[in-house]
Amino acid sequence: MNANDSQSRAGSDTGTEPFVGQSVRRSEDLRLLTGQGMFADDAVVADPVYCAILRSPHAHARIVSVDTSRAQAMPDVVLAISGAEAAEHWTQIPAGMDLMDMKLPKVYAIATDKVHYEGEPVAAVIAETRYAAEDALAAIDVEYEPLPAVASVEDALGVHPFDAPDGPWSPKAVLYEEWGHNIQCDWAFEIGDPDAVFASAPHVVSCRPAAHRYSGVPMETRAVVAEYDAGRETLKLRVSTQLPHQSRTLIAQILGLSEPNVQVLADDVGGGFGNKTQVDAEVIPALLAKLSGRAVKWFEPRGDWLSSGPASRDYAHHVEGAFDDDGTLLAIREHLVGDEGCDGATRSAGLGALLVGGIYSAGPYHVRSYKARVQAVVTNKAPYGAYRGYGKETANLAIERLMDTAAAKLGIDAVAIRQHNLVREFPYEMAAGPIIESGSFSELLDMLTEAMDLPALRLRQEQARAEGRHVGIGVISFLEPSAGSIPMSVFNGYETASVRIMPDGKAMVLTGLQGIGQGVETSLAQITADRLGLYPGDVRVVYGDTKAVPYGLGAYASRGATYGMSAVYEAAGEVRRKLLKAAAGMLEADPEDLELGRGEVWVAGVPDTRLSVQEVARAVYLFPGPYATLPGEESPTLEANHVWTNPNVSWVPDEHGRVRLYPTHGSGAQGVVVEVDVETGEIQIEKMWIAHDCGKVVNPAIVHGQIIGSTIQGLGGTMFEQLSYDDQGKLLTKTLNDYQLPNIMSVPPIEVLHKETPSPITPLGTKGVGEGGCIGTPAVLLSAVEDALREFGVTVERTPLDPMRVRALVRNAPLTSPVAG
Repeated sequence: MNANDSQSRAGSDTGTEPFVGQSVRRSEDLRLLTGQGMFADDAVVADPVYCAILRSPHAHARIVSVDTSRAQAMPDVVLAISGAEAAEHWTQIPAGMDLMDMKLPKVYAIATDKVHYEGEPVAAVIAETRYAAEDALAAIDVEYEPLPAVASVEDALGVHPFDAPDGPWSPKAVLYEEWGHNIQCDWAFEIGDPDAVFASAPHVVSCRPAAHRYSGVPMETRAVVAEYDAGRETLKLRVSTQLPHQSRTLIAQILGLSEPNVQVLADDVGGGFGNKTQVDAEVIPALLAKLSGRAVKWFEPRGDWLSSGPASRDYAHHVEGAFDDDGTLLAIREHLVGDEGCDGATRSAGLGALLVGGIYSAGPYHVRSYKARVQAVVTNKAPYGAYRGYGKETANLAIERLMDTAAAKLGIDAVAIRQHNLVREFPYEMAAGPIIESGSFSELLDMLTEAMDLPALRLRQEQARAEGRHVGIGVISFLEPSAGSIPMSVFNGYETASVRIMPDGKAMVLTGLQGIGQGVETSLAQITADRLGLYPGDVRVVYGDTKAVPYGLGAYASRGATYGMSAVYEAAGEVRRKLLKAAAGMLEADPEDLELGRGEVWVAGVPDTRLSVQEVARAVYLFPGPYATLPGEESPTLEANHVWTNPNVSWVPDEHGRVRLYPTHGSGAQGVVVEVDVETGEIQIEKMWIAHDCGKVVNPAIVHGQIIGSTIQGLGGTMFEQLSYDDQGKLLTKTLNDYQLPNIMSVPPIEVLHKETPSPITPLGTKGVGEGGCIGTPAVLLSAVEDALREFGVTVERTPLDPMRVRALVRNAPLTSPVAG
């Protein structure tokens, strides 16, 4: 018995309470903390060669010619290839999503005739050593014809869409000539009669919240180890990915291979955060393995990740709210414009985040008249990808800034106007279509303000102001949609599980989920252990091998707690039924009279009449076997499969054209206290609070860690991290010296409060939890900084909250102050 076994068996010493709900220690942590994790680049293969990728120095240019001959002639170089040469051996990248009349670029993983961003691959090399491969890149001669760079939405359209949403456009250049413009998607929705409501409303307020460009920074960048067997025409890939099965499908299609001949392995993933949900450069080493017959290893240097990895945020809202005299929200008009870089649907999957932002802009508040328009604009920057939050933080920033603006204009307390408008009755159908199945919005806000002791904080704030200090308090609510189920995409909604008890009485779970650090191995073991009367340490969870586990959809959109857990719960339930049936025969009892737990099954009220699960399993499989133990059973082994779909998903448009793509909704309230130094612009965050409800909590320690981690990620994006470009589309933040990450010194104390309001549509009552902390963090920080600078009359609508921006806000404030000059 190892340390994890001992810990996960602790429940046997204290009682028979379920493991679900306990902070069982994560079984995966021992190997990760002792250096025994298996990440993609850790794979040891025989006689490998190493891949390096030459990337464009231009943001926008035609490729006149690529000559790889000098590189090919260098010592230790095995193969050098241009985009045009590679195009003879593969197809263009298939789209990851194709809906709502999206424009889809037709591009290869290595550019053939034109580059659309600085960092786009234009050639690749494999060599006997990494040094030789990198050196050979310098010997590849590429002639470019530079084109005007489209470095902003204004460049892309010629006007700002808030001023002229329907054009006419006069772009600086067009990225994809066949489109004739630079808009990848233009979606509009309206319900109720919002314009009429606005015309008669006593109060109309508006604001223009915006976020800058940043994204995830996983410890492990993209990495691939590819092995091709020409005799069997099989390809084996170790990939750092959140989507093993979809990766197999897309890579097989690109390389023209039979899908059963492709195996994708994803063991430990050094950070996902949504950033590893596409197939782009990953296919390059796969092609080179196929062409060379050698095992190819590739990992992406940090600078390449920053310049060409999936970026996120970079959007602007123009949101308006119609309010009654008492602060009742009557209608919303929302216009959201996103800078997607060169693409958000084929090379990556960020476009959907903007649509989520447009659908969910009402947040947790009641409103029946709603009008939204979302415009996704392409520019000469790296692709626009998924990132933790995926549009929910976009929606939250709009509605929470609108609430603060309305509170100030109407003279209503900022907490009171939120409480007045929060949804209280469930299920609740939002104006844009989603059904919030359950929630505790008002209670969470009460929990939060009580924990903060808001009256005492306000008193302390006044005392600080009297001393010339600028202390601000922010309080917001947030909605956390999860388990996105998107039609016509690789992100649609189902999950698979296979559960079996082995002859030795131990259990194995095969799941289509992918572990990316969120505790899949532990939480699924807890659920299985409860269903089968075992200990978590007796359950082995397997994922990330497309040859071993059923086709599943991996890890994204906080779907594990709904889709993954529910599939395992149902499959384990069927195994439990057969286990009890077999035991009943052996004990000469009725299955309904049996109890199961602690690795044993016994007759209720007759504790001396019992068998171990191992004894029952051996009887089913071997001695005497299934004909005796499970007679008449159609599938007479202790194994079951289940495909779980969510009843709250609807892809059939209703009479208003609405669909339901996010079936579960966690929620929360968030508070913060900051102090702003108006001389330097520096912000000190004193403390943060989060009251959170994700339904039934399977493992409190894991949920707590998810909230803390996502809060820090949201804080880093709001305060420090920036993917900054010049007006020629050149990335300025190419190293981690420039792209600043939060560290232990910049993270304040974070107090987390939990509440459980079970979901009525999942068997365990679970909802998603992975994104809660980063959804509300930008809005609550902007709210607090604006509150701190209230005496200056400053409106804080944009991130980042870096010292230069804050100092500029004070310097240009409409109200003067002795300390502002």
